[in-house]
Amino acid sequence: MGQIIMTVRAIDWSQGNVGHVHVLLDGGSCRIDWGDGHETRLETGMFTEQPKWLYAYHAYPSKCKAAGTCYDITIFSDEDNIVGIDAGSGDMNVDDIDIRECQSIRYFNASHLISHFDLTGNPGIWQVDLAEEACAIADFTNSKELRTLYYRFASRGRKSLDLSKCDNLECLECTYAHLEHIAISNRSALKNFVYDDWSPLKAKSLEVIQRIVDHNGGSIEYIDTETH
Repeated sequence: MGQIIMTVRAIDWSQGNVGHVHVLLDGGSCRIDWGDGHETRLETGMFTEQPKWLYAYHAYPSKCKAAGTCYDITIFSDEDNIVGIDAGSGDMNVDDIDIRECQSIRYFNASHLISHFDLTGNPGIWQVDLAEEACAIADFTNSKELRTLYYRFASRGRKSLDLSKCDNLECLECTYAHLEHIAISNRSALKNFVYDDWSPLKAKSLEVIQRIVDHNGGSIEYIDTETH
């Protein structure tokens, strides 16, 4: 059984009243309650490769754009088959997404038009893909099973990233991230680290990361964006 509640807010522009849901289902189906009396059911095909990303959208009344109306979108399944969620909703802002009641989630994506999410209640997530506004929100202090992190196109506000509790992290990509410091545990499983000239890491951070990656038999890739 799993439940996700996404609180979306209409925005006064062209598609600002259209809600979107992207879920990764490992077989079976889920139900989407759009918060205005309408529902949608998503279902994987019997003979399709699993897990599979599925998509649905719903248009709210146009008048909600000027009013900035909020809706709670509830994604629900009787099974533990919701294994991924894209925490975005098209051109509507996601004021919050609550994934605590969906412990089956292994993949979490978020980027722009999002104000809040909390990963600390889901220590079993394997992969997180963040970009833009979402980078400033993430807290990885309880991400015990995190294995892969993409952290890209971040704003200039956040200059440090705390991954000290992510001992199982193997792959880390920080591009266009504006990071100066990454805290990482000596017990980290990190093998692959990618960064670029938009991530001006301090020498001490690079020294620690290099030592850990070398110990794990991995590699570091530096990307010079001016030549790519």
